[in-house]
This record gives sequence, C-alpha cells and structure tokens, in this order.
Amino acid sequence: LDGAYDPYGDLDNPLYKEADIWGYVAKVGRQTQPLDLVFEHGYASGDDNVADDLFTGRAIHEDYNVGLLLYEEILSRVTARSWSEKASSLWSKGGVYNSRYIYPHFRLRPLNNWELRGAFLMAWPDKPDGARIRCSTEDVESLDIQCTDPQEDLADHLGWEADLGLHHRFHEHILFAVEGAVARTTNRLPLENIGLNPAGEFWTVQTRFAFEF
Repeated sequence: LDGAYDPYGDLDNPLYKEADIWGYVAKVGRQTQPLDLVFEHGYASGDDNVADDLFTGRAIHEDYNVGLLLYEEILSRVTARSWSEKASSLWSKGGVYNSRYIYPHFRLRPLNNWELRGAFLMAWPDKPDGARIRCSTEDVESLDIQCTDPQEDLADHLGWEADLGLHHRFHEHILFAVEGAVARTTNRLPLENIGLNPAGEFWTVQTRFAFEF
C-alpha cells in the first residue's frame, strides 16, 4: 500500500505487514426434488487501520455472489469510490466485505425446467474504519479498534435486502432468468459522500439469457 506504513515498526522495511485475515461460509439445509431450503452464514474480516503493521481485512472473492445489491452493487461502489486507484486491491469488487451475514434462501421447482428463487440477506460490520463503514463509540470500546471519527446513534447492522427470481431452461441448453431485489441500508454507510441515494433505499430488476454448452 503506497504510503501506508507504521513509523514505529520495522525501520528497514516500513511497508512490512503481518497478515491475520479470516473468512468463511457455512451452509445447512435440505434439498429435495421440488424444494431446496438453505440457511447460509458467512464472514469476511475487516481492517480498522490499514496503515499499521497488521493487515486483517480482505473481501471474499468477487465470484462468490451473495445477493444482488448490498454486496454486489452498494458496498462495491462504497469501497471503490472511497479508496484510490492505487489501493484498488482493497476494493470489495462485489465480494463479502468487512462483515458477517445471514442469507436464508430457497429454490422451488413447481414444473419441469422452471425454478423460483427467493432470498433474504442481512449484514453486520466487523471492524469499521470510519471511512467505508462508519464506527460508533460503542465499537471503539467493545472492539478495541482504531476508528476515525466515531459517532453516536449508529445502527448495529449495515442493511438488508430481499431477492426474488424466476429461471427457465429452454431446449436443454438455453437459460433465461429475471430477478429483482430491494435493499435498505443504514447510516453505517457514507452514501451521501459517494453519490449514492442518502435515504439508503435501492432496487434492481435484472434479466439474462445464456447458452449452456
């Protein structure tokens, strides 16, 4: 990280960092021919101060998709617009970032080649840094973090979203999907600083065709 060094650390190698990064995803559920029910919980450790000699934050890979809005779009933009291009390796790029989440979801197959999917996502911050995820005075005391500008009266969670999608397969190889989501974020995210809706209300409708070889 350009310029991120600990002046009290290794004088011969001031950019040296010790890594202590954690992440996981756990699922439990039941799968049958007409219905799948899955409860998912995941975690990506955060870093409240990337300038010290301990590197603790890293997003889960962006190809692991959780939901349609909260991680994929909102936090992706928050991290990209608040970090510089030189620190692009710290962007979430749509992956699970500095938080823990729950993600119960289902897949219902009422007819051959038709599938209805639904999900609910809710996330809580891990180690707020004050810039990308705001920190509260309670965070400073309970998490022992080095947060800039701690604030009062912040929500305990980042936000939630609800997803619903319809998927169909034509002639064995052609896939069609239409999906929608609504999300509501809290004052934990500095939306007004990066040009996103400061009310924290978001929605999306997406459709796609694919040919599966």
